[in-house]
Amino acid sequence: MKLRFRTSQLLGYTLVIALMGAFTIYTGLSFITKRMIAEAQLTVQMDLNSAWDSYREEQARLQNSVLMASRYEALWLEWRDSQNPEGVPDKLTSLEERYGLDFLLLIDREGSLIGNGAINESLLKSPVLQDAFNGQITSGTVLLSPADLLPWGETLAEQAYTPLIATELARSTVKDSEDRGMFLLAAIPLFDQTDQIEEILLGGILLNKRYPFVDRIRDTVFGQEFYKGKPLGTVTIFLWDVRINTNVIQADSSRAIGTRVSDEVSHRVLWEGERFGDRAFVVNDWYLSAYDPILDPAGDIIGIFYVGMLEQKYLDYQSRLTLEYIGIIIISFLLAVALALFYSYRLRRPIQQMVVATRDLAAGNLDTRVNSRTSIQELGELASGFNTMAQSLETHNRKLEQATRQLKQEHLLVEEKNRAYMEMLGFVTHELKSPLASIVFAIGSLRDKILGPLNESQQSQLKAAANSADYLNSTIANLLNLSRIEEGQLQLKPSLVDLRERIVEPALQRIAEIAADRNLTFRCGIPGGQELTCDPDLMAAVFQNLFSNAVKYSRQDSVVTIEMLRVGAWLQFSIHNEGMGFQPEDSERLFQKFFRTGSEGYNTKSGTGLGLFVTRNIVELHGGKITAESEPGNWALFTFSLPSNPTQQPSVVEKG
Repeated sequence: MKLRFRTSQLLGYTLVIALMGAFTIYTGLSFITKRMIAEAQLTVQMDLNSAWDSYREEQARLQNSVLMASRYEALWLEWRDSQNPEGVPDKLTSLEERYGLDFLLLIDREGSLIGNGAINESLLKSPVLQDAFNGQITSGTVLLSPADLLPWGETLAEQAYTPLIATELARSTVKDSEDRGMFLLAAIPLFDQTDQIEEILLGGILLNKRYPFVDRIRDTVFGQEFYKGKPLGTVTIFLWDVRINTNVIQADSSRAIGTRVSDEVSHRVLWEGERFGDRAFVVNDWYLSAYDPILDPAGDIIGIFYVGMLEQKYLDYQSRLTLEYIGIIIISFLLAVALALFYSYRLRRPIQQMVVATRDLAAGNLDTRVNSRTSIQELGELASGFNTMAQSLETHNRKLEQATRQLKQEHLLVEEKNRAYMEMLGFVTHELKSPLASIVFAIGSLRDKILGPLNESQQSQLKAAANSADYLNSTIANLLNLSRIEEGQLQLKPSLVDLRERIVEPALQRIAEIAADRNLTFRCGIPGGQELTCDPDLMAAVFQNLFSNAVKYSRQDSVVTIEMLRVGAWLQFSIHNEGMGFQPEDSERLFQKFFRTGSEGYNTKSGTGLGLFVTRNIVELHGGKITAESEPGNWALFTFSLPSNPTQQPSVVEKG
């Protein structure tokens, strides 16, 4: 397709500017994306630090609550004065409710609970209590076993119990539940009048399923901001790798208690003790996340503290920023194109004038000239060259008219020679028929062993000679028919014949040996007894050419299928072979004289390229039509149709 100079110039400028714009967009968006991700991840890291501050504030609040409870002198004075522990539990319960504690214990210097029975040994060995026995006000996060929780009833044990939920990408485990409790503990030593430790007041809150705890941290760090109906930020406390307290919501609107952290995060945080910060798929959404190990007072890792921000908000912001950036680039692109067109107009105008002059010159106005005065040197030289060319054309036009007259005379001479060639071709091929018939007869006599037995080598040579003779016979027939076609002397001699017996089966027999060498199978669907009014010799040439073509272009060990079908007022014959076929653009060229397809994998150097040309002419002479179609690399199909009841044309007569 040819383009106008204005169009090609516009496309050229547009292409250059578009490439620069695409490069600018790519580099700009890459920078924006990387920068936004880095900034967002840094924000999450800072949010995790803020969350730790809120966590420590909760721990300090617990410590202050226990400290305030320790100043309730009626509690411990009653114990010291009366040494009667019976009233202590009620007072402790009252203080628990006042300060929002899950438990509050009074422990004597011997490590026994006052008024509440014995204390579990593992709790007694807790670093929090040990530091308190050393006179320090202390607090921290610890794990307590179910045995530690039993002295205070089943409520805390039930709250701590968490069934595990199978979580994709989590580390495999044989456990099906987590029954330990993660507690914030605070211990306050109580001194007597001699500044000796008399008792320890121990208070704690269970973090398992204590939802207000994580919700306060989330509100402190992220506020109560929602995005598309979902909280922007989430906070989670893991006991080892199990979520025991979270505001991450599942699809059923419940909190994701019992789900587990991925193996990648578990390895980095729990086993290597490092912070993990990256995007992560948390339950049902992508979050920009940060994870830190939770340590007990002894420095051992007991869990994970997590914060995450909904990634979708940043993706949407990135999309808006991207659209704005692209919009700016597009506006700049349009301005650049407009400016380029403005400056190209000065170049394009003299060229357009030359185009108009060129059209006039092509229309025969050889006296057309253009103005060669222009501010652009190259265009001035081009205009001068155009004027010189027009002058030369005017001179040579006269010579061309004289040469045309001479060419017509030579054309008449060539036509005369072509007629002589066709007459000679017809004469030569006609003269070859009789000797070739004798050769075919002699070969047949030898192969039938009429003149005596033959050894294997002789039979092989005779087979090759017979195939060559058949090829020559077919070639001579095509050449004779070509001569008749070129001279307009190909005429029908119609007669009523049995199509299968008279035409199809003899044609199949002539190619049987060649087909057997390629292990081809012919399946003929033309019924016996089907009579056709046609020129038997010419129709035999049609089937012979199509069968030979099918054998030549079929792959080894394949099937050639011959079918006949009545379609309305037509009889349709088809020959289908399995092979490399031909390209769709060759479907019409196949019927041209001397054309041979260049199918890969077949020897197409042999043959005259006349068979299908002659076939088409014979079919059309019978009032029919022929087509070819193919799926390259798989099959080829030749189909020709003949009228079933032609007027003054061959007709089909069905027996019965």
